[in-house]
Amino acid sequence: MDFEVRSLGFEDPSEKDRLVFTRTRVVDGDFSGRRLSQFSSEGTRFENCRFDRTVFESASMGAGRLMSTYVGCSFESAKMDMVPGGYARFENCTFDGTTIRGWFCFSVELVDCTFSGTLRKVVFNGTVPELDRPDINREVNQFEGNDFSRATLIDVGFRTGIDLTRQRLPEGPEYAYLEDGVSALERARAALDTWEDEEAKRDAGSVLTVMERNLASGQRQLFVTVNGFPVKTRPAIRAMLQAATGA
Repeated sequence: MDFEVRSLGFEDPSEKDRLVFTRTRVVDGDFSGRRLSQFSSEGTRFENCRFDRTVFESASMGAGRLMSTYVGCSFESAKMDMVPGGYARFENCTFDGTTIRGWFCFSVELVDCTFSGTLRKVVFNGTVPELDRPDINREVNQFEGNDFSRATLIDVGFRTGIDLTRQRLPEGPEYAYLEDGVSALERARAALDTWEDEEAKRDAGSVLTVMERNLASGQRQLFVTVNGFPVKTRPAIRAMLQAATGA
């Protein structure tokens, strides 16, 4: 295990329930099997580190105003409750059998990462919010080469210009992929206008409105996780999505 630590950069890793990193570099660190009440990283680079089976009760993967980077790291079978926001980049990381909850990635980059397990209440952004741009000196989040095909996605959104043709996505009845979002939603809106069941129309219409907002914010392809909606609304949503695909 190789730690390159600056004087202000690292709180003692021997603590049982907290790991806080600031402006440092960690190589081949092994934090597997720990239960952490807090994990925080600001301006830190992790290379080939292992977080396998680690329970993160509160994970801020990119705290503060500096980018943290994770390269070749493993989070196998970890359970991760995320703090919203933050500046982070993940390259060639594996999240096999990992449970991730509450990850709102407005200024996060993902490149060539692999996911299985469950992602719940997660948002990935293709563009950086304007308020964050001066801190990280970019407007676009690099997001490509990621494999979600073996993951279970529940209430997961890809927004603001992520190119879904450059990702591998899961398939099945709980998902809908609309490659041409504009045409698909035109078909869905036209079909919805003919429905006589007002409750079904309302349930599907609320989802359609969100999808239209995603288009307006720059998302060309759309991916919908039906299992993120209340059970009673899913038949109407599936019917709307079927119309959108032209099936």
